[in-house]
Amino acid sequence: MAAAFAAPIGSYFGGLFGWREVFWALTPLVAANLVWHLVALPSLPARGQRGIGDMLDLLRRRYFLIGLIASMLSWGSAFTLFTYLRPFLEQVTGVGVTGLSILLLTLGCAGFVGTWASGRFITGDVSRLLRLPALTMGAVTAGLLVVGGWPIAAGVLLVVWGAMNTAMSVIWMTWMSQNAEDAPEAAGGLMVAAVQASILLGAVVGGLLLDHLSIHAVLIASIALAAVAVLIVRDGRTLLKPL
Repeated sequence: MAAAFAAPIGSYFGGLFGWREVFWALTPLVAANLVWHLVALPSLPARGQRGIGDMLDLLRRRYFLIGLIASMLSWGSAFTLFTYLRPFLEQVTGVGVTGLSILLLTLGCAGFVGTWASGRFITGDVSRLLRLPALTMGAVTAGLLVVGGWPIAAGVLLVVWGAMNTAMSVIWMTWMSQNAEDAPEAAGGLMVAAVQASILLGAVVGGLLLDHLSIHAVLIASIALAAVAVLIVRDGRTLLKPL
């Protein structure tokens, strides 16, 4: 729900008052949230000790390392686009503050549905699904290059993109739990670090392309990253833990 409503609400009020004012308005909410966490969350003591050696051991497993790289490329592709979706919608689609907020709300609601559906229907071996997020979102990004100038067409594509963006998390985290069940803490730490790094790099690359080339170059880079992810994953069998 936060993903569904934060972007459109922030965009709308940012258009009315400015993004600095929106950030200042969030400050007391963030402080209250921190206090709430301290009061509400129970203590979860560690069961045994885990160190950097556990992570290095996982990285020595070829199937896990390849999967980690593929997941980074998938998230990097997604956030190369998502970080700069607003300038695309403003410059190419030509929407104003209200239209932008509606499109972002549509994307967020689709993401809410994608999380629910993927959690409900994804069961068993997910190897065949690992290339689906990059393949689908890459195709949608290519579609935005072609028909992104029409608001309705852009909205339809964003529905597909938003649903698959959140399904991607469920798919890759399910893969992790199935193929690194003997070291879940180390695997989880590596996945979180990899995702955050790919989001950071995607945003940086997208920003450089936007500054020095154009918003279209940002989308092309996103498509390229998605294509490499699909090529690495292939049918997903090489990303499975050996029997």
